[in-house]
Amino acid sequence: MKKSSKIILTAILLLAAVFFSLGIFVPSLNFENRITVNKPVAQSFKIFNSPFALSEWIPGLKNVKWISGRQNEAGSKWEMIIEQDGNTYVMREELVTFKENEVFAVKMENDEMTNVMEVRFTDKGTVTEITSTNHVIGKNIFQKSLLVLSKSIFIKREKKMYEQLKKIIESSN
Repeated sequence: MKKSSKIILTAILLLAAVFFSLGIFVPSLNFENRITVNKPVAQSFKIFNSPFALSEWIPGLKNVKWISGRQNEAGSKWEMIIEQDGNTYVMREELVTFKENEVFAVKMENDEMTNVMEVRFTDKGTVTEITSTNHVIGKNIFQKSLLVLSKSIFIKREKKMYEQLKKIIESSN
């Protein structure tokens, strides 16, 4: 009985060591998403940047609360309340870079992680290429390790979100 307990304890410790080593060796998560929208860049950017359209393409968005600064001004801050999978997340956001019809970069934080996201709009004539680049860092070793295992979930959610944005843009006049 003691020998089997030692084996089980050793296996648990090894699994924990492997799990936490993920966060040590891969401390951040980087991913990119790219879509092409069949509308001009000005129209695509306008809908992306509209606070009234956010809940149509960001799943689970419940509320946006303005904290400081002016819209589209670097340094402005707001909070987004998002419900996903039965959990409520409060994301504190700060606009880092804004250039109309070109780039929207924001730093998003909650108690678990920080995400610096840059969304670039490339004019391709009658179509627009939208590229979102994310750099996500967990706030502690547990969150960093969890991010490594959750990368595919982040990518799927963002892809679904931008596909919805594409539908909204393309259905607009």
